[in-house]
Amino acid sequence: MDVELLRKMRKPEESKKKADEERISQRILYVLISISAVVFLAFYLIGFSEPFAADSTFNSPLLTDVLIGFMWLLLMVAISTALVAIIRSIRMGGKGERLINGIPVRRIGYVVSGITIISLILTFLLGSSEGMTVNGQSFTDAFWLRVSDMFVSSSLILLAVAVGAVVFGATRYYRKERKQ
Repeated sequence: MDVELLRKMRKPEESKKKADEERISQRILYVLISISAVVFLAFYLIGFSEPFAADSTFNSPLLTDVLIGFMWLLLMVAISTALVAIIRSIRMGGKGERLINGIPVRRIGYVVSGITIISLILTFLLGSSEGMTVNGQSFTDAFWLRVSDMFVSSSLILLAVAVGAVVFGATRYYRKERKQ
């Protein structure tokens, strides 16, 4: 069925609600990007080259605490949003449709969740636990070394998967033309 036909068939209040949700989501994205840009620019432009008191070969940026606090705030908001979404999905349970506008949303959700969990588990198990020295301090706790390696490696894997999904989606029209 054609997407335009589906839009025409949709109830007017449903279309308005969808447009409002999209507008709110878009504004939240723009606000987050703006705040992030301001915080990172301030971090790099205000007192970034201040020498570290104990060793002047290292920098001690003035706004490090602001940047770390902002990252913690974003993490807490992301975790809260994820928990609300998970609880809402569980409550809806069997009520959710498997196909929305021809898109298998439930299957996509399961695949994304599965890839994320598998990526986290594998990168933790395969992560390095070799000690390292950072700023003259030795770090040898195998668990935390694996956890940090897990997050870095999983982030890279998930970014690569996201780029692959975008490229696959972008080639959709070329694939459709070849089939016809």
